[in-house]
Amino acid sequence: MEIDRGYISPQFVTNPEKFICEIENARVLITDQKISAIRDKIHLLEKTAQLGSPLFIIAEDVTGEALATLVVNKLRGIHNVAAIKAPGFGERRKALLQDIAILTGAEFQASDLGLLVENTSVEQLGIARKVIITKDSTQLIAEAASKDEIQARVAQLMKELAETDSVYDSEKLAERFPKLSGGVAVIKVGAATETELEDSKLRFEDAKTATFAAIEEGIVPGGAAELVHLSTCVPAIEGEA
Repeated sequence: MEIDRGYISPQFVTNPEKFICEIENARVLITDQKISAIRDKIHLLEKTAQLGSPLFIIAEDVTGEALATLVVNKLRGIHNVAAIKAPGFGERRKALLQDIAILTGAEFQASDLGLLVENTSVEQLGIARKVIITKDSTQLIAEAASKDEIQARVAQLMKELAETDSVYDSEKLAERFPKLSGGVAVIKVGAATETELEDSKLRFEDAKTATFAAIEEGIVPGGAAELVHLSTCVPAIEGEA
């Protein structure tokens, strides 16, 4: 799943060359609350550290001493952590967070249900196989806790899409269910030497970027193929002349 939010602090970056943060097998905290006090999450930091799992936080915002503590833990190598702001606004934000919770197997810590972050247990956290965070977006790869729950969620979204008369709501619903029902491709690159491996990875990344651009914007056939196709129109043009 791709989320249109980047890391809250650049101090979370793990790959300075690409300026991205990558964490694997992370525990995921999902809430619509603002976290500013360290007491709200100190117990989760301690528990996930004991488990040897990174902690990935999705919240309305992480500020003050809470953010400072995460950054210090990260920089000192005490605990691998990262945080992003929750995507969307209002009711749409809650719906998106619920989608992410279903995908990761987490329990959404919703403020209107009285579920406070300070009372959250490790068992209520989700699990993400890999998280890739840039300054603008986040890619979340998770092993779905329950395919039945995801299928039920997708069916619910499709039903809402069929019943809504709002163009705006239709667009937003149409954006959500492909993220839940779609899959993620993992390309593994190997090589005999480190230099060859780095070169192969760069080539694959270039090919991937070119493919995404072609899907989004279309392509122009090469090898003068467009001239061959246009040649079929020449007799008609000559006839008109």
